[in-house]
Amino acid sequence: MSRSPEPETLVDLAQDKIAVIDVTGRFRYLNATTRNLLGFDPDELVGTDAFELVHPDDVDRVRAAFDAFVAGDARPDGPLEYRYGTANGDWLWLRTRVYPPAETGLDGYALSSRDVTLEVESRRRLETIASTSPDVLWMFTADWNELLFVNEAVKPVFGIDRDVLRERPQVFLEVVHPDDRSAVEDAIYRLSAGESTNLDYRIGTPDEGMRWVRVPASPVVEDGEVVAVTGFARDVTDEYRRKRQLTVMDNLLRHTIRNDMNIVDGTAERITARADDALRGSDPPSKGDAAELAADLIDHAETIRRVADDLLTSAEKQRGVIDLLRRKEPPKPLRVVSLVETAVDNALGDSDAGSAEVSVRCPDDLRAFTHPELDYAIAELVENAIEHAEAAPRVEVEVTAPADRVEITVRDNAPPIPADERDPITDRWEMDDLKHTGGMGLWLVYWIADRSGGDLAFEADADGNEVTISVPDADCGPTPPVGRWSPPQEPAGRSAAAEPDGGSLADVADAGPDRDGAGPP
Repeated sequence: MSRSPEPETLVDLAQDKIAVIDVTGRFRYLNATTRNLLGFDPDELVGTDAFELVHPDDVDRVRAAFDAFVAGDARPDGPLEYRYGTANGDWLWLRTRVYPPAETGLDGYALSSRDVTLEVESRRRLETIASTSPDVLWMFTADWNELLFVNEAVKPVFGIDRDVLRERPQVFLEVVHPDDRSAVEDAIYRLSAGESTNLDYRIGTPDEGMRWVRVPASPVVEDGEVVAVTGFARDVTDEYRRKRQLTVMDNLLRHTIRNDMNIVDGTAERITARADDALRGSDPPSKGDAAELAADLIDHAETIRRVADDLLTSAEKQRGVIDLLRRKEPPKPLRVVSLVETAVDNALGDSDAGSAEVSVRCPDDLRAFTHPELDYAIAELVENAIEHAEAAPRVEVEVTAPADRVEITVRDNAPPIPADERDPITDRWEMDDLKHTGGMGLWLVYWIADRSGGDLAFEADADGNEVTISVPDADCGPTPPVGRWSPPQEPAGRSAAAEPDGGSLADVADAGPDRDGAGPP
């Protein structure tokens, strides 16, 4: 029978650095791996302070953990990770487990240290990526009762602190839009059961502003059992906004412009037919017939001129909207009274406002966090009010500052704005081939407010309209986030989606009023 190897020989063959230190932290023994790992001869380190080679940024933490262990106050929950110096002046990351004399029978504390430099550096690179990612990266246990990981993006996207989410792992459900919460809960159950999901849903409330997030997620399966669920959440609000903008533009092209061009085409045909009939007559027309013919041709020509003027107005406003949507400048604090005064002056100068009575009430010291183009939005509402009034126009512009908002309200005595023009903006229905609106004016107002983190609201009755632009108050608390908006209203049963689907604004101000809306962005 062969002789058993000496224990020290086996220890020297170990891939981990094995050491024994006394209660003061001095080395009493190191195995041969020390030479390969650190470049030091084991005998060279015996008798020296083991903590002298710990990285200065880690030494206090490591020493405190060891002293607490020796004193019996606390046993480390797991291995310690720290940087350790080598003979050539480099640093290694070591993962060390400490064993007390009571467990080993040794006269000292046994340390088993493994080189985890590559693992730690890889993990730190991933942590750096996660910390700079705008997407929320997350992992929960399969029962969703413990948060295993989430990066800092959870705060700007969901408005939830990481510490709060760790204490209450399912608190994120509270910020899910009520109409989408059941779909999110269903996805949670499916993930826990081992099924991958991909869901778009809304977070926030109509009063506080809503955003869309896209959340693909997968279960983590080990030995046939779901042990965790992981995924990421991406803010896709801009994608839904662009979708809504494209719907508006598509509606304008497919319905408004097509209908207007049909009027132009039909009127031109009538002019041609009327003139052809007159030329084919065998006798010269009488004075009465000639006058009637001239009146008809003038009337038809006026129809063409009016429709063409409307088309040019819409085209100019569309150019202004595209220019607005392309701009990248953030909103900034601006004096509201200056914007209102400029808007009213432009509206009165550009409209047939000879008999219009316009009053303004606006505090001098109010500042709104908005884009300078807000004056075009106000002017558009005032021009609409003057243009569509059936009696002498009366327009009142009132600015108030409830809570942390600045509200610019334009009241008029015009007929109520039709529901099919305001409802797409307030998301009461989606536009389709049967329900659509006709122009860009109110959409221009909406998008200016939306890009300032604001909103647009309508009230109408027999006495007139009340349209309110709401934007953040620049002097109330921290600067609010930009892009507050109302997402498109989905048909019943489809709230959360499994899959999503060159001019200037100065030209717009001169293009004239229209009362319009369009479809969900």
